[in-house]
Amino acid sequence: MDFLKSLALPQSTEHFHLLLFMLNLVFIIFLPYFGFLLGSSVLSVLANRRGRSKGDAVQTKFARDLIDTAMFSMSGVAFLAIIPALSMVFLLAQILQSTPAIAAGLMAFGFLALLAGAILLYWYRYTFRVSGMLSSIETQATAGDPMLSVAELKAYARSNEESNLKSARWGIALLIIASILVVGAITVTSNPSHWTDIESIAELFMSPDFLVRYLQFVAVALGATGIGVLFFFFSWGGGIAKPVEPYGLMVRGRAVRLGIISLLLQPVCIVGTVALMPVEALSGVVFGLAGLSLLAFFLTAHFVYAYKKERSEGYVAYAFYALGIALVLLFTKDQVAISNATKSQAVALSAAFDREVEDLKGKLGIVMTAMTGQDIYNAKCSACHLFDQKKVGPPYRDLVPKYAGKKPQLIAFILNPVKVDPAYPNMPNQGLKPTEADSIASFLLAKFTGKAPQPATPQATAK
Repeated sequence: MDFLKSLALPQSTEHFHLLLFMLNLVFIIFLPYFGFLLGSSVLSVLANRRGRSKGDAVQTKFARDLIDTAMFSMSGVAFLAIIPALSMVFLLAQILQSTPAIAAGLMAFGFLALLAGAILLYWYRYTFRVSGMLSSIETQATAGDPMLSVAELKAYARSNEESNLKSARWGIALLIIASILVVGAITVTSNPSHWTDIESIAELFMSPDFLVRYLQFVAVALGATGIGVLFFFFSWGGGIAKPVEPYGLMVRGRAVRLGIISLLLQPVCIVGTVALMPVEALSGVVFGLAGLSLLAFFLTAHFVYAYKKERSEGYVAYAFYALGIALVLLFTKDQVAISNATKSQAVALSAAFDREVEDLKGKLGIVMTAMTGQDIYNAKCSACHLFDQKKVGPPYRDLVPKYAGKKPQLIAFILNPVKVDPAYPNMPNQGLKPTEADSIASFLLAKFTGKAPQPATPQATAK
């Protein structure tokens, strides 16, 4: 699937930030529903098996209602799962173009597994309807309708039952595979060291941050399923025919248990994912969003507990909305971490974009006067920096050698300066374009190495 990255075009800084914003929207729409679909499907199949083995109509009804709720329509599944998953393929291909990262390929295979799994589970849902129709027709045949054969109907019912179970098993297996690949793609994207370190699924499974992130996805799936079932069965639009006992008692008990397990896992997962993030991905915003998501999960747990004690449907709605806020904060934290971790990639792509624009202008006969690194130093840098003496800022002889062989990092600092040495004031942003930052970085490094490095490229940044 590397051809996807080769088809991508270089992005300006503004476009790169837009891609990250779109990725956040996809996270918010796709991941909660994907977790709900997977969790509801597993719960439905378990109830279906229990109902068939024990002849329990309540369990079978629960299985049918669950899959009807999770896959309420093909267009809904397409909007909430299929289209967002496909969008993630192209977003990751754009963000990680010209790098060896396998994230886009993982996401592409994850999309295919998700698509196949959704089709099989939709057939699983359809076989429940066929089963109901066959049961009604068999009743008429047993009553003596000469046009109907009881033996043929029973044979078709057995075939439909086998198809029901088989499609469910394969559908869930494919969704689990899709979830592994999707979480793997997010894990690789969020850590630049994984762009080169992880080259296969086996290496992905050995990554601690992947294991913690997948545990977090399982927790999201449990929470979305448990609290989602409570909301849609007991609150939304009056609930699904307001389940009566013992049906309502069974549904309520299972949903509350799933919600509680999820809410107990989330704090551990949030702390684990933040602790395993690379240093360049961390920031005050990431810590702030992680803290706010913990608070929102705590509120969700409070409402679930209140519902368990008082059985008021109002608490179900509060828990559902609090969980939604918690997940938005959680996925926004991950998007901000990805944004922090890919700053060097953004700079390299922006520089490549500027070069393409300049090449195009040259072909069109539009002549632009380019400032050299010497010109930029004289115009902007020399006011605060000298090579061998302190001025407003530290001398370059103390700074530039630290960036030997690290030109992309020097460019990233020039474009987005941060305070490093408390003995000097913070360096103001000079408003340079990526190509100008490339020029001044080359000029400064040449002064200390005697050989100007090649212009920054996405490949160089990735390394």
